[in-house]
Amino acid sequence: MSLWCGSAAAWAEPLAVIVNNNNPVTSLTKTNIAAMYRGEELHWAHGGRIKLVNREISSDIREHFYKKILNARSDQQFLRPGTPVAVQSLIQRSDEAVIRFVSAIEGAIGYVNLSSVKDGVKVVFILREKAD
Repeated sequence: MSLWCGSAAAWAEPLAVIVNNNNPVTSLTKTNIAAMYRGEELHWAHGGRIKLVNREISSDIREHFYKKILNARSDQQFLRPGTPVAVQSLIQRSDEAVIRFVSAIEGAIGYVNLSSVKDGVKVVFILREKAD
């Protein structure tokens, strides 16, 4: 049986939201994560700047993350509240690239397949919901 059929509707693997090992945050909620990716939260509670890592607009993992965390389409652009400034994120093309960036940058946050998580990052949230 194949669990991957090329669309978010077939998504079966849990997603892990990851941060750098040096980040003192140990867990986040869906609400926390959504606020960061919508540009409502720009700094970590400990004061460091949040650096968002995203996947390509057309990727299934981004589609699933946006739908389940942000309640949005994967191509939706968010503006910082009260400004015309778009929320900026670094785009990475693979789980390995996201992990490499997050492990190197203390303020970074990203999302990957749970099975891809390696040393250098810590999981602060797991999304186990399947896409509709």
